[in-house]
Amino acid sequence: MNPNRSSRVQLLAMGSAILAVSFWGASFTATKVAVKEISPLMLLWLRFAIGAMALGALLLCRGKLRLLPVRDLFDFAFLGFVGVFLHNYIQSTGLQTAAAGVSALIVASTPVVIAIFGALFLAERLNCLQIIGIFTAAAGVILIVTDGQISIFFEQGVDTGELFVMTSVLTWASFSVLSRNKLTKYSPSLAMFYVMLSGWFFISIAMIFRGSFVEIAQLDNMGWISVLFLGLFCSALAYLLWYSALKVLPASRVGIFMYLHPLVGVSVASFLLSEPLRITLITGGALILTGMTLVNYRSLRVRKK
Repeated sequence: MNPNRSSRVQLLAMGSAILAVSFWGASFTATKVAVKEISPLMLLWLRFAIGAMALGALLLCRGKLRLLPVRDLFDFAFLGFVGVFLHNYIQSTGLQTAAAGVSALIVASTPVVIAIFGALFLAERLNCLQIIGIFTAAAGVILIVTDGQISIFFEQGVDTGELFVMTSVLTWASFSVLSRNKLTKYSPSLAMFYVMLSGWFFISIAMIFRGSFVEIAQLDNMGWISVLFLGLFCSALAYLLWYSALKVLPASRVGIFMYLHPLVGVSVASFLLSEPLRITLITGGALILTGMTLVNYRSLRVRKK
């Protein structure tokens, strides 16, 4: 492939990852609105039902929707279980009781875990500059979420909530790394449709046991707007963009963009919910962007040439 064309493809993949994580960062505000009226599990069920239908409609309109071999269907079902149902369920459960400081440290480890899994299972390698970039961005995340009070890590223990959050890091890293092999065979849109549909199926099983479908009637107009935003943008589009990035870039380089998650989340909350905008957000944001630049320095330099 022509070097310039390859560079453009990589830049588009980076843009896809940035946009995906930006939607996920904004999802915190939409989730806050929706869970005032329905349970987190009900929200997940609606969110991924809308996401799966949107992806299915897109594939159908493009004439790309088709049935896959049974073996691949089982693989996508497993990815849906891990990356859609299990990841979101245990994360939402853990964040209900997890302390902010410890959770920040755990979530900040996500790109590190993705890089480790990528090295172990995909033979991906990081140079010294990229390693420095990952930990620089991690420092920015910790600064933002703890509001600069780093001592909070020494004052709080680890309880069940933190253990759930820690497990969610492992599920997302596993999902991202295991997905790369399937993307060599299928397009991101078709792969994600089956992943999301499978994840929604497992959420439906949990909903049946809980028996809380009647909660839908509790949603008002603002609640439905939040649910639609979460379903169309934070599920269908964001997951599709994440898969598009994983198809082109190593999992370790895609994972670094997860550091934008809290930066976008706090920024959106400051704008829409009138939450205070502190200096730690600006400083932490600068560290995150610096770290991301270091990790992707080689691609950016090729593009500049």
